[in-house]
Amino acid sequence: MTTKSNPKPFPKEFLDWQVALRHHTMVERNGTPHMGVVPLVTVKRPGVSLGVISHSIVCGLLPNAEQLDAKTREFQTLYDEFSSQGAKTLYDRGLSYLVDYYESAADFDPDSVTTLLPDDSALTQALAAEPTCALVFNVFDPNESNKLGAPRCQQIEAVAELHRDGPVYDNVWWHNTLFHGKADGHVVVRFRHERSWNTCFGGFEALDG
Repeated sequence: MTTKSNPKPFPKEFLDWQVALRHHTMVERNGTPHMGVVPLVTVKRPGVSLGVISHSIVCGLLPNAEQLDAKTREFQTLYDEFSSQGAKTLYDRGLSYLVDYYESAADFDPDSVTTLLPDDSALTQALAAEPTCALVFNVFDPNESNKLGAPRCQQIEAVAELHRDGPVYDNVWWHNTLFHGKADGHVVVRFRHERSWNTCFGGFEALDG
């Protein structure tokens, strides 16, 4: 099924938050993802309860179009230079690189997030059949010393693009390879943002892009 997307920029506050979460992850969490980058993806799936399925993913940010190819080459160069020194050395070098990488929302694509999935996974199959979906970011961590864990339930309406080659695929694949090794048999999913909603505490309030 082909669904034409009409992507719009994320609300600025959302993209600023996503970049800040990743910087915090590199500096304070040794790369362990914060729950704020682990949304639930909900997509139609006939024949299952309620007619939808939901899966958690770890989402990533793409460099903006002007920097995409250059950043991909930098990921690949890091891998080529340090992979022979062992997984820990490669991981540590990757973390050091990403501390400065996640500095400004202006460096990233304004209307999409990505993930890497097994090509034969249930979610990949569902998105291939019905690309229209929703990503729900649900965070409440009162133990956070900053505002990154403040209550948030934000629903992103999106259209999924499946990439098995090309610049977007290469960027996500090499980024992932720095930390998890080469992932053959996977597809990159690019979720193109169309609308955002604040759904905290039973609400459904449109958020401006």
